[in-house]
Amino acid sequence: MAEVTSSPLTSDNRQIWESSPQHFVDERVQMILDMLPRLGADARLLDIGCLDGTLTRLYGEAVGTAQLHGIDVGLTEEARKNGVDVSVFDLNERSPLPHADASFDVVLCIETLEHVYPTDHLVTEILRILKPGGTAIIDVPRLDSFLNIALLTLGFQPPGIECSRDRRYGSINEDSVLTGHVAYFTRRALLEMLERLGLRIVEARQVGQRSGWLKLQEIQGRRVALHVRLLWWLYDTLSLKKEYMVVKVVRDA
Repeated sequence: MAEVTSSPLTSDNRQIWESSPQHFVDERVQMILDMLPRLGADARLLDIGCLDGTLTRLYGEAVGTAQLHGIDVGLTEEARKNGVDVSVFDLNERSPLPHADASFDVVLCIETLEHVYPTDHLVTEILRILKPGGTAIIDVPRLDSFLNIALLTLGFQPPGIECSRDRRYGSINEDSVLTGHVAYFTRRALLEMLERLGLRIVEARQVGQRSGWLKLQEIQGRRVALHVRLLWWLYDTLSLKKEYMVVKVVRDA
């Protein structure tokens, strides 16, 4: 079955997403799993940006439900094989999500909000489809991380902040990959957006990218030198502004 995307941005991003979907559990994914409510088999879960559904299934297990729904434009057949009822939908079209009002107990928007232009619209739609008392977890890269600040100070282009859709220019490492990000969030901006659009913040946590980066190197068969591991550990331990924000919000009745 051929999947169709209508906006050039989403069509472009689809190639990036499909090239390296995350299958492993790193510190960030574990944090999300720990923040999910335990609701049971009657709960309905939606994963916006589910890709092949590997992590969606883990999120469902944490909630205690097999009622898994997803939204994406790529790897949808794989997600269906993983038990996810996927809707093919272009988030950049500024259309209502293909679900009824107040239809989900849990909504996840993981590493997705930074890939769309109509960010306010997507957050408003998350509020609309959440049941009163329902929980959403939103995870985005943090623009004001110490890593980004340090790289800018040294004259390098930070990861995830790109000047080209074809390749990474000005990065500190030559094998740095494109991310396709088009929206950038400081901690203040993300929390302000969520609150102003009607969601109540329950918990806002931060997590570094060290564990995910190390797992990716392991999967790709790359050896990471001991001194690099030690420097990463020291930075991750001391950093007060880590690379990702993970925010748990609820829709009040």
